[in-house]
Amino acid sequence: MDYVEAKCMLCGKVYQLGEDDKDFKKISDPNKPGTYICDLCANRVRYESDDKKKHPKPQSN
Repeated sequence: MDYVEAKCMLCGKVYQLGEDDKDFKKISDPNKPGTYICDLCANRVRYESDDKKKHPKPQSN
């Protein structure tokens, strides 16, 4: 099984991606510079953007 080393663009952590990983083909292509964002950072960005979309609760005085 082949592995490719990929560095997350947001947190900088280095990951070993195997052939069965969803981003393996994108990262291993030498013609295109592949960008990689780990699952933890992707979920964090999604959570923060969903949180900003929510309307603030009305406050009673």
